[in-house]
Amino acid sequence: MKEQIEAHAKRLKLSWIREHYHEIKAENNYDYLLQLFEREVENREERKVNLLLKQAQLPKTGDQPFQWEHIQIPQGIDRDKILQGEFIHEKENLILYGGVGT
Repeated sequence: MKEQIEAHAKRLKLSWIREHYHEIKAENNYDYLLQLFEREVENREERKVNLLLKQAQLPKTGDQPFQWEHIQIPQGIDRDKILQGEFIHEKENLILYGGVGT
């Protein structure tokens, strides 16, 4: 039976389910299936994001992508507000300009 489940999951291209179906614990069949499908979807979304990032060939930035000492921030705007995205909640624009690679 185990081989059949894995063969069907492979044929249906349910890779996460094929490898982890035995790890899911649930009170009933509906919860079990829901958890399986949710984790399969999460896994596919994660793989998709990783693939797109790899295809984008973005430069590696390391631990600190910005050198803040060269960035001029106008008065009344705090660096933490920018990092936390408060301008989005306040429906304000943020314009960044400079040379290539800035």
